[in-house]
This record gives sequence, C-alpha cells and structure tokens, in this order.
Amino acid sequence: MPDPGESYYEILNVRRDASFEEITASYRKLAKILHPDVCDSPEAEELFKSINEAYQILKDPKKREAYDLALLEADESDYGRYYNGGRRYRDPRTWYYAHLHQSYHPPRQSPEEERRKTRKSSIPRILQVILFYATLLMAVVILFQLFLLPWLNGMAAAEARSMFEEGNRWMNEAEYQKAIESYDHAVTRLPGFAEGWRAKGLAEIRKAEDLSERGLNNQAESYYRSAVQSLNRAYLSFSDDAQVLFGLGRSLHALGRDEESVIYLKKSLELRPGDPVAKDLLNQTRMKTGIPAA
Repeated sequence: MPDPGESYYEILNVRRDASFEEITASYRKLAKILHPDVCDSPEAEELFKSINEAYQILKDPKKREAYDLALLEADESDYGRYYNGGRRYRDPRTWYYAHLHQSYHPPRQSPEEERRKTRKSSIPRILQVILFYATLLMAVVILFQLFLLPWLNGMAAAEARSMFEEGNRWMNEAEYQKAIESYDHAVTRLPGFAEGWRAKGLAEIRKAEDLSERGLNNQAESYYRSAVQSLNRAYLSFSDDAQVLFGLGRSLHALGRDEESVIYLKKSLELRPGDPVAKDLLNQTRMKTGIPAA
C-alpha cells in the first residue's frame, strides 16, 4: 500500500524540481512495472492508480503549481511534519521499490532550499522552454545556412551545369525537343541559372520554327509562348545580348504582339546593324502595325 503521507513527487520517485520530461519518463517506467496486467502484486491496481493520480497533477503546470503551494503551506500535514523534523526520515525505497528492487534518488532538499531555488528565476518555466526551443531552432537555421545550404546549392549547380551541357550536345545534333528538356531540367534544378534560361528560350524558338516549316503552326505557337517566358527570365542578365533581343522580337511577332516585338527588334539591330533577318522582320512588323521607321 502507498504511504498516505507521501507526496506525488515521492510516489513518482522524482525531485521537487524535476522537469516535465523527467516526470513523464518516471511515470512511464513505473506504469510498465505496476500495471495490473503485468504486476503480480495484490496491491498492483491501487499502486497503479496512485502513480496515475500523481502524474495527472504533476504533468499539468497549473495543477502542479497549486499542489506545490499546498505542500509548502501544509505545515501540519504528514508531509509538512516530515520535512520539518516531526517524522523520522523515510527511506525513499517505498512500497513499490521493496518488491521491485528499484534504485532511488538522493535525499530531497529542505523546503527552504527549494524556496530559494524557486526564487532564482522570475521567468515562468513554460517561457523558459519556449526560449530554449526558439534558440535551438535559430541554431539549426544558422547551421543550415552556413553549411548545408551552400552544399545543396553546390550540388544543384553541378547538376544544372551537367544538364546544360547535355542540352548543348542535343542542339548540335538538331534534336531541339531533347535539348529543351535538358535545359528545362537545368533551370528547374537551379532557377537562377540565367544562361540555362537563355539556351532554353533559343532552343524553343528553333523548335517552333521547325514546326512552322512543316505547317504545324498551332504546335509552334506554344513553343513561341514558352520562348518568351524563358527569354524574359534570361533578359535580366542578358539585356545586351543580340540573340536574346532578337529571340524575344521574333517570338512576339509570331504571337501577333507586334508593338512589343518592334522594341526588341530595334534593340537587336542596334547591337547588330547588319542583321538582314532582324531588319526584314522589323520592316514587316512596322508595315503591319503602321509604326513609322525611326
């Protein structure tokens, strides 16, 4: 039978300043031992109820705080007399230890010592736990940014460059669809890969032109649209690249966006004044839209 004078801390065999994790660990250990289904002692059911009752109080911060205050104020209780010298020192090897041969914790501190320890920090325990985990999370984030992220970026860059080179090989063999797929893998792996976006856009234009020559204009249109998106991404880094400018002008013209097309065609001719294809396309666009020559 459990001693009626024992506190919940004694029942769970933990110190008064035990953390929630320590209380839970001790409760689970005792529950496994004293559960009526596994314990042969005739007192198992009552003992199990005792540790469960103790755990229900101590696991709840508000209930535990109220219980601690009650212990400190109950000077006339068995607990109070025990800590004030009114009872003999009781061996912590209590009812369940006697027949289960468990180890026990060192003797408790006096109530006054515990009061002093309680007053050491004015920060609520829940706030201390939150601050601890917040600090831990910040440390993990910093380590991720300092070490893991550069490593992952390095791997992504290497893989993107490999796919880019593969796309170049397919372009040399006029396998435009395969080239587009390789470039697409490269920019998906590394979205900031401007050179990959440029190559993808130019490959999409070649594919669209190939389809147009075969009379498959509906299919070609989707490649021109994709080329505009790809080259717009590349334009941020290649604003003075004649191929990028002409590619945008060519794609916009094919999509019927002639006024936008003129802007890029003019810029490409400024960089390559003798380009007959760009000049012819610009003249066609001006005639179609009525935009006068500069």
